[in-house]
Amino acid sequence: MSDNNNEEPDFKELYKNLLNDPNFEKLETELQKPNIFSILGIGRAEIRHSNFLAWLLDPNESHGLGNRFLIRVLRDLALEKNNDLDIVTINKLNFSNVEVGKEVKCPNGSIDLLINFKDEHDKLIICIENKFDTIDSVGQLGKYKNFIQDDESFKGYTKKIFVYLTPIGDNPKNFDGDEWNTYSYKKIVNHLENIQETAIDTIVKTYISDYITTLKREIMGTNDKVTELANAIYNENREIFQFVIDNISDEVNRVTWEDDKNKWLKEFGEKIIKKVQEEDQDKTKKYELGFTKSYISIKRGGQKIYSLWPRTKPNYSMDFDFAASESGKKDIIKKSIIELLEKLKNIDNDRLRNLKWSDGSYFTINNVNLLSDDNLKEIQKIRFGNNDDNSKI
Repeated sequence: MSDNNNEEPDFKELYKNLLNDPNFEKLETELQKPNIFSILGIGRAEIRHSNFLAWLLDPNESHGLGNRFLIRVLRDLALEKNNDLDIVTINKLNFSNVEVGKEVKCPNGSIDLLINFKDEHDKLIICIENKFDTIDSVGQLGKYKNFIQDDESFKGYTKKIFVYLTPIGDNPKNFDGDEWNTYSYKKIVNHLENIQETAIDTIVKTYISDYITTLKREIMGTNDKVTELANAIYNENREIFQFVIDNISDEVNRVTWEDDKNKWLKEFGEKIIKKVQEEDQDKTKKYELGFTKSYISIKRGGQKIYSLWPRTKPNYSMDFDFAASESGKKDIIKKSIIELLEKLKNIDNDRLRNLKWSDGSYFTINNVNLLSDDNLKEIQKIRFGNNDDNSKI
């Protein structure tokens, strides 16, 4: 490899160094290890996570952990304010008479997890709403709370606890009261790491280990062994990785979005293009899809204007990307689009309020399947529609 900085690096030599990096072989070995959650394709499925948590939380289930996991969660909740749960009396609860329900139907939806201590002398109900790819919709948590508070089947319960579970313990977006206790997957991981070795069955140990890995890698975005190896490899071979990143074409990434698992989002993108280009005054602007490993973009004249991020099928999020060319009418665009979006459900209002309109600024709508074709056309008309003001944008 030449020492002359004006000469192009010897990428064959760099690639050889990468293959000889001992961390590279370790990473390859780790990635080849089977993970039941990855195999089933449920790493980011909220319902599947709720189901597995229900299994772990139920002391009478087949995992053989007894109440070890549940009692740790109860101790955390007992330390929260506004709870009637006493940490000293937790061990006195009747764990043989507890039921853990999942997707419990109520008049206004389904409660993700419902832990029901039915002992006649000390009844306790714990309602858990599980969120990691979406936020609570307007009125959702209030409706669940009212159901637990008012339904005849829970009238005799002396303790009622409400838990909002997210990767890092976020506050609810659309509930202002203090009845909902925040709880995090970070705490869940800490507890599971401490108790997994107490599992007698080796298969149960494997399930819990796979679940911890999935939570860290897919949900929390924190380092596990694989990501630590990846970071080490990147730091040692930064030059060749940057070259690869800079030279990956759309066609390479497109393959990811054309398999049976992911093509639904590509089809959504194609549908959106058909709808939005009808409202564009400038018919010379070409619309096309762009592809990255993580998301699909919609481009107008080569400029990214929307980004589509997959969630649990058929849900996806849309980023609204704004370029410097739109800054001339930014106040008009901002006011009009926000007025339209605030009428819809499941909007990240904090992102709207804190929006900065500079080159590359954006805001996000979760669950874009809530947008109708008419909504999409109206948004596009505001940005690139057939009127004199927008023709200057």
